[in-house]
Amino acid sequence: MNKVWLAVGVFLLVGCTNEHGLQLDIVAADPVPVEVESWELRLLNIPPDASCPSASESARAARIGRLAHAQSFVDVGEPIGEVPEGRWAFAVLGRDTSCGVRAYGCTAVTIGAETFSPITIRVETVTDVMESCGDCRSCELGACTSVDAECD
Repeated sequence: MNKVWLAVGVFLLVGCTNEHGLQLDIVAADPVPVEVESWELRLLNIPPDASCPSASESARAARIGRLAHAQSFVDVGEPIGEVPEGRWAFAVLGRDTSCGVRAYGCTAVTIGAETFSPITIRVETVTDVMESCGDCRSCELGACTSVDAECD
């Protein structure tokens, strides 16, 4: 029933002295809606007891934790770079051509000195399509720009 539909080629260098690569695997709980044209990945440093932001918060680029990385991609994401030890939320949004969110998933993990891989992010179909990129971004060809913005 669960099918891996996209293994994002994202490798993270974690920690200052214990560098190791991690892979992000995006797994669809449902068939991916045919309307999904692009993906947005947001990496947020969150407090130790925090969980993932909601789909709405991620969609509108609300300030949740500290945004460390953001990117839009069609098939495979780009490398993220160094991610220090701490609590991190990996949020993924599937957007249609008008930037409406059709799929969402998020995984909160604590990255420490030990290697664990892959980090799995389960995305599910969004029933109430959110049409917003947030107050400070605009939709261009199915991607919210600037992707690394944070909106109030």
